[in-house]
Amino acid sequence: MREVVITGIGLVTPLGHALAEFGRGLFGGGAAFGAGAMRVPGARVQVDVAAELCRSETLVTDRNAQLGLIASSRALTDAALPADSPAFAGCGVYVGNGSGPAESLDAAYTALHGGKRMPGLTLLRCLPSGAASSIAIRHGLRGPAQTYNSACASASVAIGEAMRAIRHGYLDIALAGGTETPFGDATVRAWEALRVLAPEGDDAGAACRPFDRSRRGLVLGEGAVFFVLEAAEHAAARRATVQARLAGYASGGDAHHWTEPSPRGQVEAMRAALADAGLAAADIGCINAHGTGTPVGDQVEAESIAAVFGTGSAGPLVSSTKATHGHLLGASGAIELAASIVSLRRGMVPPTRNLRHPDERCALNLVRDKPALLPPGRAVLSNSFAFGGSNACLVVS
Repeated sequence: MREVVITGIGLVTPLGHALAEFGRGLFGGGAAFGAGAMRVPGARVQVDVAAELCRSETLVTDRNAQLGLIASSRALTDAALPADSPAFAGCGVYVGNGSGPAESLDAAYTALHGGKRMPGLTLLRCLPSGAASSIAIRHGLRGPAQTYNSACASASVAIGEAMRAIRHGYLDIALAGGTETPFGDATVRAWEALRVLAPEGDDAGAACRPFDRSRRGLVLGEGAVFFVLEAAEHAAARRATVQARLAGYASGGDAHHWTEPSPRGQVEAMRAALADAGLAAADIGCINAHGTGTPVGDQVEAESIAAVFGTGSAGPLVSSTKATHGHLLGASGAIELAASIVSLRRGMVPPTRNLRHPDERCALNLVRDKPALLPPGRAVLSNSFAFGGSNACLVVS
């Protein structure tokens, strides 16, 4: 099997649109959380879509695909991948998203029930595969264009499956990542109805509190992050800059419950990812936890991590970045892989924002008030654990 490396990263996030800016946000502050018109706390993206895309692209795509287009284009630019390369045309596109084209679906049903004429391009704008197709069309990429929807594990699955395709020789290059725009009114109201969002009365910046005794729910975020993955020998042949090595991946299921996760499934996924990377638990320096800030989810993940790595200072450093950039749902695995790469490059682990009083039932080596040193030579594990019991883990070194 071939080694897979990351040679390009493109971001459109609440913390900024360049990796350095994104890193400063992780370590030095927080996202621009606000309640907005719908009153619920959220981390939204500031981007001039019209300046980034042509009119024909904005007409036929939803905001979900638009952010994916922008981030994927930035990843290709960052990778300095020449468009006349024979491998460029065969590049695969692997996209994870959760809510899909939420805003266009909202608009369509508003028109339908308001007695208005349905816009002619509604069907195309509402395709869940819109991001993958529009990315492939924009760049002339004739490799597989795949869309993965595994709830909050979607982007990690997309990245992992792209890695497997390269490992086994089906592709030399792939664009892989996730995009999420969950702020359609109906989507937000559906999350509210499930009673897993941080309450409206909470201060937006302090609403998400992973692993804290007072945690009360998650905070939604939007954005898109994409990576250029390459076979190591292909990257070396074109003298590309390698930003990280994608060392391991595993996915699995709890087969347990829609909203209550199972430690067994999470433990199996983490151990399988370590085995895939050829690493032992002691080789992991830190874990970017799924850590959403929900009472049950954080406790079960803490139990799972402890079962694989040990408790307290005996285990690796554990941090959740969702309190800084929000929960990007189907794109969360992509933004958190970017955070993991930032940790590797800086040799530091970002703190878990708003973690003031750690829950005694989450007996982990939690990074709290300030960044912590990442032990040199160690890899980083990124967890994505989703509703319905879909689990996916990535290892980067």
